[in-house]
Amino acid sequence: MNLIVVDLEWNSASRSHKIDPDLVSRMRFEIIEVGAVRLREDLTLGKTFHRYVTPVLYKKIHYHIANVTKRTQQSLREGVLFTQMVDELVPYAGEKPIFASWGTSDSDVFLSNCHFHEIGDSFQFGALNAQAVFSGLAEGVTSGEQRSVEYALDFLRLEKELPFHEAITDAIYTARILSRTLEMELSDRPIETIESLLMPYVYDPRMTRQSENVITLDKGVDVISHLELYDFTCPACGSKIDLTENGSGGRWYTLKAGKRWFAVATCEKHGDIEISVRKSRRSDVQRYMIRTLIPERPIKIPMTSENDTPFMWIDPDA
Repeated sequence: MNLIVVDLEWNSASRSHKIDPDLVSRMRFEIIEVGAVRLREDLTLGKTFHRYVTPVLYKKIHYHIANVTKRTQQSLREGVLFTQMVDELVPYAGEKPIFASWGTSDSDVFLSNCHFHEIGDSFQFGALNAQAVFSGLAEGVTSGEQRSVEYALDFLRLEKELPFHEAITDAIYTARILSRTLEMELSDRPIETIESLLMPYVYDPRMTRQSENVITLDKGVDVISHLELYDFTCPACGSKIDLTENGSGGRWYTLKAGKRWFAVATCEKHGDIEISVRKSRRSDVQRYMIRTLIPERPIKIPMTSENDTPFMWIDPDA
């Protein structure tokens, strides 16, 4: 597995700098820094990659970005063009790379920048949500509160000697978190391999993974009865998908009575799919939002509201 841990910093439109709305719609966030580090097969950190990128659309640094990253207006002129950065990143990444990042935003922003600069699909890569790997393997949960890199470092008792919110140092931190998480998991489950542990979290960032629909039911119509007859389709390929049984003779899990439901379906091509249904809060009619999602992690049935309690990590040495 060719695993490259990546972190991006990006700029966005400033209120004082007017940008053509059509251009903004094509690229909401513009990359200004790229950091990457290779995670070797023995889980040690390998060669790094670091480039500052000169923006061509959002040339004035947003005050919030400046505050978080400590970047200055002058620093935006100190870099290479995005196209040159990609030309240098491709040979560094190697064949069939998997870009691991903290969350899913980095791969989305990277692709939007590629499309804006008219870079084709010749540079193919898989994506991996390192945050989901940490939550699923280290914490033992697959959903819930979004953890920060700093939280994960503390949880795993890793050093924090590098500054945060710099692309290369955040990439190194993320690589360390992945490495320690996998080391611990392999120690507990020696029959597993790095690839077998990570592949359930790898996804195609170019694939359409989510669709949403709204349905309105007449008064007195039972929502579950309606959903049992509803034609669900895969958001990626549009194929009809069938719901799987929940082990209790039905196919729907009630997460909150009268308000939230959950089901699992399977697409022959794209695997497991989550289906979430939520009743609209402010509506005089029976209106429901249906979200169909191909997850970037193994599916775990959410806890019902009656059993759902906040997760709290207690330091045993405190």
